Amino acid sequence: MNFFKSLSVRLKLLTLLWLVIAVASISYTLLLSWRLEGSAAAINDIGSLRLRSFRIALLIRENAGAEEIEQRLQQYDSILDNVRHGDRSRPLFLPPDKVVWQRFNELDQQWRQNIRPAFQVAYRQNRPVTDKQLQPFLSRLDGLVSAVEQANTRYISWLRLFQSCLLVLVVMSSAFMVFLLYWWIIKPLQHLQQGVAAIHDGQFGIQIPIDHSAEFARVDNGFNQMSGSLHKLYSHLEEEVLEKTRDLASKHHTLETLYFFSRFLSQTQTTTEAAEVFLQKMLEMVAADAGSIRLIDFKRQRMDLVSQIGLPDSLQTAEACQRFDDCLCGHAVLHDDWQPIRFVREPDGHAFDTDNSECSRMGFRQLRIFKIQYKAQDFGMVTLYFKQKEPVAMADTELWEALCSQFGVVVSNLRLIDESRQLAVLQERNLIAQGLHDSIAQALTFLNLQVQMLESALQNQEQEQINENLHYIKDGIQECYDDVRELLINFRTKINNKDFTEVVQTLTDRFQRQTQIGVHLHWHGNGPQLNSEQQLQVVFILQESLSNIRKHSQATEVDIRFDNRQDFVMEIEDNGRGFNIERLKEQHSGNHVGLNIMHERAQRIRAQLSLHSKPGSTRVTLNLPYEERRQV
Repeated sequence: MNFFKSLSVRLKLLTLLWLVIAVASISYTLLLSWRLEGSAAAINDIGSLRLRSFRIALLIRENAGAEEIEQRLQQYDSILDNVRHGDRSRPLFLPPDKVVWQRFNELDQQWRQNIRPAFQVAYRQNRPVTDKQLQPFLSRLDGLVSAVEQANTRYISWLRLFQSCLLVLVVMSSAFMVFLLYWWIIKPLQHLQQGVAAIHDGQFGIQIPIDHSAEFARVDNGFNQMSGSLHKLYSHLEEEVLEKTRDLASKHHTLETLYFFSRFLSQTQTTTEAAEVFLQKMLEMVAADAGSIRLIDFKRQRMDLVSQIGLPDSLQTAEACQRFDDCLCGHAVLHDDWQPIRFVREPDGHAFDTDNSECSRMGFRQLRIFKIQYKAQDFGMVTLYFKQKEPVAMADTELWEALCSQFGVVVSNLRLIDESRQLAVLQERNLIAQGLHDSIAQALTFLNLQVQMLESALQNQEQEQINENLHYIKDGIQECYDDVRELLINFRTKINNKDFTEVVQTLTDRFQRQTQIGVHLHWHGNGPQLNSEQQLQVVFILQESLSNIRKHSQATEVDIRFDNRQDFVMEIEDNGRGFNIERLKEQHSGNHVGLNIMHERAQRIRAQLSLHSKPGSTRVTLNLPYEERRQV
């Protein structure tokens, strides 16, 4: 029965039934019309037999030829055969009526046994056929025609009756279809329309009747569910709006707090300053009675106090508060237990971490500890002290943990900055030491050797040697003075806010004034500027190259070319005497230290330094690839 609950199945079955009835009715009416048409043709042919009988009798009376009379008799036989067997192409056939076929058989028998032989005898004996001989046959002929007409009359009556029935059927089926359409389609649609109108008027929760058809039943159920959901939604809409508003306000407060702390912490320069700012802002928000920030030193197994507000002096200096194993805060660090610590008993007598610690003796009822962490590394803890019950503001644990993690990022960055500064200082000290060794140490060694030679000359009273040694000592002291002065100038070199080209121009102008060596600057390309670190190292390498030219090359001209396109390329070429690079490396002379300094400075900015020398020319090339410039 569930099969017939489907509206589509019902409509298909009704359509199929109506189609079968219509096809059957039309087919039957066509059959009746076809029979009427065939009977009418039979009446015409049978009626023509009367005329043909008189024609044959007339031909015999007029002594017509036997051939013509036989032809007429054969045509007569052909007509009777056509009437008997029918001709569907015309159409022509007798009605399937017993009386009609009985009279036709009698007529055919009388023709073949009586009338046709009589005609043949008459034209052979040359005597006419009388009306008395034809009258019985013609009477049977009229009776057959009458029987066929009666059959046609019945067919016409049946045809009219059936057409009337078809008309009644069409009217009744139309009325029935209208009724079914209303009951199956229009009425359910009206229910849906009424439900939609009720929803439009704000009557949420209205329910419509479930239709019997499967399709409309699903639609009705869906509408009822939608109406119920709308009713539930609008009933609790105000509460949901308030809840969403509170949630948005909470998220806005969280973002505002994170931005607030981030802005203040980004302005701090030291860990202590950052801790003081962080703790002050945090106490203002949670209304704690006291607070402290301790940084953890796992090597010493101690906790160093870096900032406190409202903390009693005894807690600031207590030895137990500085060791992991003697303090509840340290216990939380060791066991990764960051739950609230309470020192009171509840009214039901249940104890919460009752303890005779220093915090409890100072009157604090509860502690709240948050770890300072960044990338799974613990830096310390923030401890908040409460003399009363923990305020509601502390309920948002995720916010305070996020703030402490943000503080952990600041601590980590400050430590990295401090380590970077220390590393930079160490690197610069190393470069200074190498520079001193490259210049001052060599000069002092030379002066020491000349002093020894001077003492020997004085003992031997060698005046010429004495004068020569004094000259060398004087030149050595002047060269040492120049080296010290140049080192001081180089170490003081800063880019500041000057343009890079201006710094290079100032450096080359000073070199030209001091050495009287011609310097030619060439600039090519308009690529992106170097950052401050890259500019500083390039200037240092240029200074070192010019210093080597002054001391060793005996050059008169220096060409300096800067190519700032994709890669940044600096070339320094002189027309001096040149030197053997391989021999210099094998000798490990002091001059080789200056080359090491240049290579180290190039490595700092991930650049490549190359040196080419031959008699009459030395070229130093610094190449900073485009990829390294872009990464920086």
